[in-house]
Amino acid sequence: MPQATLSIPPSVEHVRLARLVAVAAARRVGLSDEQIDDVRLAVGEGVTRAVQRHLAEHVAQDVSLGMIEIDDEFTIVITDHVGSAVPETDDGIALALIRALVPDVEDAGAVLSLRWVRSA
Repeated sequence: MPQATLSIPPSVEHVRLARLVAVAAARRVGLSDEQIDDVRLAVGEGVTRAVQRHLAEHVAQDVSLGMIEIDDEFTIVITDHVGSAVPETDDGIALALIRALVPDVEDAGAVLSLRWVRSA
């Protein structure tokens, strides 16, 4: 069960780094080019959402991005330290876009799990 974790400061300047690392991991586990494009966009939206939640609540802790490969599944877990009770005007738009890009999404507020199954 290969896995990796990236922690970034809650700053929009670090969203690109999270996208690049997630795309590299997706390539490494063998996702298709279309799936990799979806990873890029979904992780960008998800990490931006987490950073915005941190900034809105003045939370200085890092946002973390976990990448896990189990069998033919690749999961990215984006975790913030705000909790689930922070309403944001753009939150629904970000989640709608993520749900359009990712086959399996679990939103627990502070933890957002994105899962793809490797194409045969």
